Amino acid sequence: MKFLVIGAITMGAIVFSLLPILSAHYFEPTIKDSIRFNVYFLPLSFIGNIVLSWGFIQGSKTFGNTVMLGGLQTGIYAVMVTILSIFVLQQKISVYSILGIILIGIGTVFLNK
Repeated sequence: MKFLVIGAITMGAIVFSLLPILSAHYFEPTIKDSIRFNVYFLPLSFIGNIVLSWGFIQGSKTFGNTVMLGGLQTGIYAVMVTILSIFVLQQKISVYSILGIILIGIGTVFLNK
C-alpha cells in the first residue's frame, strides 16, 4: 500500500507539473488562450486531482504524516518542472535551481523523520 500511495502522489505531482509547461509551450499568455487551455486540459487536471487526493487520503491512513506527503509532492513537482522546462521549453537551469531542489529533498527527508 505504501508504494501505491507514493506512486499516486508522484503521478499527481507529475500531471500538475506538466500543465504549466504545456501552457507555456503551446498557448499565448492571453485570457482567451488561458480559458482554452483550461477547457482542453480539464480532463487531465481532473484525473490528476483524483489520483493526488486518493494518495493523500490513503497516505494519511498509512503513514500518519500528511506533512511528509506534502513535502514529497512539492519536491517531485519542483524536480519535474525543472526537468520539463529544460527539455520542452529549452530553458537553462541555474545553480539556484539545483540548490533549491537539493534543499527541498533535504526538507522532505527531515519531514519524514
